[in-house]
Amino acid sequence: MPRIKQLQQLIRFGISGVAGFLVDAGIVALCTQTVGMKPIPSQAVAFSVAVTVTWLINRHWTFAEHANEKWLYEWTRYVAANSVGAVVNNGVYGILVLTLTLFSSNPVLAVAAGSLSGMSFNFILSRLFVFGSSPT
Repeated sequence: MPRIKQLQQLIRFGISGVAGFLVDAGIVALCTQTVGMKPIPSQAVAFSVAVTVTWLINRHWTFAEHANEKWLYEWTRYVAANSVGAVVNNGVYGILVLTLTLFSSNPVLAVAAGSLSGMSFNFILSRLFVFGSSPT
């Protein structure tokens, strides 16, 4: 695959991630501030919706030429891949704030590092595992 195509996919994947973040944050705010839900269940609801939104964007825009007609199969793999990416994101964040003063005193830097790590992981898994293989 030409480098320009890979870069285009990465940019589109990043835009999809921003959309997912906005959906995630909006639902968490709605659930906690309006509905009165606790933060953890609110995030569970928000993640479920946000990951579906990003899958739809990536399925129809970022990786459209690789979308699988077995959409439930594809969605399941996407959720699994992004769940692993979420663990990477939060793991990087936790390790940095717990081990390095720079990040514990500036946790937003750790958020950025975790987000970039998680996004990179999700992009690679999405290209190879979700949109780069066919059902068995």
